[in-house]
Amino acid sequence: MTIISIEGASAAGKTTTSATLANQNGSFHIPEVAAWWEKPELVYPEWFFERQVDRWKIATEKEKDGLVIIDIDLYQPFWYNWAFNFTLFDGQSLEFVENFYRPLFNQRKLGFPDKYFILHTHETNLRQRKASDETRLRRGFELNLGFIEPQKRYFQALEDFCPGLVCFIESDKIETNVRKIQSELPNCKNTHRYSIELFDFMVYWLRENKASCASKLEEGPTIL
Repeated sequence: MTIISIEGASAAGKTTTSATLANQNGSFHIPEVAAWWEKPELVYPEWFFERQVDRWKIATEKEKDGLVIIDIDLYQPFWYNWAFNFTLFDGQSLEFVENFYRPLFNQRKLGFPDKYFILHTHETNLRQRKASDETRLRRGFELNLGFIEPQKRYFQALEDFCPGLVCFIESDKIETNVRKIQSELPNCKNTHRYSIELFDFMVYWLRENKASCASKLEEGPTIL
């Protein structure tokens, strides 16, 4: 009964690692939104957020059968927008995203995974992988390179606040990624799954820290 989420830059190996792990473990793989849902002709701002609620509902339903792997973080709208100083998606603000998520989080219609696995590698490797993979267009690849360092800072902050929540993996080979994740599964815990303290810290940290700033992470209390 474990839910994990795999994140990382475009071409870091998220989807292949998720699918391989699912096949080897007999786990349930929940792919990114675009793989399961087709955008409506008139896309309203909350449409993408609502699909995250759907993905969490599926995850909690399927975890009774074993490991569930969520491909790309349910809370991506928070830190992805933040990484670009809230200039994307018609300038969706942190408050806009929070106002959608908070009531649903309080109702336990959204929760945090038991563990995040953040795949990372050198930009040169990402470019080589993109060039050699003819099966995916990877739209926005260049733009997404810009969130690598901010993403690392964000997830490190979550790990500092809630030790054991995040595991960083240098993504070399898919088989190595899978073995590392499998070795960490016994250490997963779900005591923070609906922690309002963790949710509040996430919002607070994003509000107080600038993505373009390399200053020291803000310190905060720790969830044990």
